[in-house]
Amino acid sequence: MARPSRFLRLAVVALVGCESAPKRDPVSSAPPQAAPTPAAEPPEVVSRIEGLEVERATEEVVVTAWAEPRYLPPGGGVVQILVRTQRRGGAPFPGVEIRLKTNSGSLYSAGRVLSTDRSGMTRDRLTATKTAEITMNAGGTRFRFLVPVLPAEPD
Repeated sequence: MARPSRFLRLAVVALVGCESAPKRDPVSSAPPQAAPTPAAEPPEVVSRIEGLEVERATEEVVVTAWAEPRYLPPGGGVVQILVRTQRRGGAPFPGVEIRLKTNSGSLYSAGRVLSTDRSGMTRDRLTATKTAEITMNAGGTRFRFLVPVLPAEPD
């Protein structure tokens, strides 16, 4: 198939450029007014799950979360809470807002919003003396898990 001539390509560009240019009133010297744009409904950008507000992710989030170590020692202690976010298909999902809460003990984040790094990871720290349930909202996806306290060893 033959390529269009240079003249034809320039004519098409000029024609398109003319159509998109604002129209001037030949009588008035006032600058052209932009056409009003219809107001679009903004998408819901905030996800509220059990009092945990975060910005909704741009697409579905696959969440994995766990504690290291998996258990608190007898009498309680401190564990790291690790959260991994991925897109469908397994690619890391950076920039996802995450908020955590616990029903027992305290979190280092104290309810502040955390954000995943470029590998889709973030972390928090739990200090508790009894089994704790961690609830989180990760970009609109709810995730919940337990961090149990090991029973005391018999004397």
